[in-house]
Amino acid sequence: MLTIDEIKDISFRKGRGYRGEDVDAFIDEVIVSFEQLKKEKSDLIRKMDILATRVEQYRADEETVRNALLSSQRVADASIKEANAKAAQIVADAEAKAQAILKDANATTAKQKEIYLKLKSDSVSLRKELESVYNSHIKSLNDLPTDAVVARKQEELDKAYPTTPVEEEPAPVETVEEPAVEVETADDTFEPVTSDAVEYVKTDDSKFSDLKFGENYDVDAD
Repeated sequence: MLTIDEIKDISFRKGRGYRGEDVDAFIDEVIVSFEQLKKEKSDLIRKMDILATRVEQYRADEETVRNALLSSQRVADASIKEANAKAAQIVADAEAKAQAILKDANATTAKQKEIYLKLKSDSVSLRKELESVYNSHIKSLNDLPTDAVVARKQEELDKAYPTTPVEEEPAPVETVEEPAVEVETADDTFEPVTSDAVEYVKTDDSKFSDLKFGENYDVDAD
């Protein structure tokens, strides 16, 4: 492949075939074209270098992104695994707790049923006892005479043993004599005095001269 310098240094033998001016003009155009191509090639190489650098950077970034994605995936997998484990543990604990509550509820229900049936049984026993007591009382009541029986017996007795009515005399009124009260006099003798006759008795020159008697005597008056 010809270079630009080779094209510039080319020379032709002179003869009758071509005009020298046309050949020089064509060579100049070729040189311009080659220089343009060289410049474009340099630009392309520079752009390719840039693109290659970017590609390498993209590849590095891609590797970083891939590693980040892998790390994220691993973290996500670990998180999901941990979450599943925790969820399974929570479910297991909840089921165990529910089973315990259900067991306690069943035990409580059985106990309450037992208590209820015991109360019912006691109620039946009490009912039988009350019925026995009531029947005994009813039998005792039935053995007691009624007003009709008493009236019939009275008629039978009056018929079998007739009697004449006797008028009842009024009961005598008893009079109660009030006991006399003996009062000591000055000469050491006692005189009977009733409580209605004397409000109080006071004699002079006696050791009992200050004593007062009688139901009309007021203690608070002195």
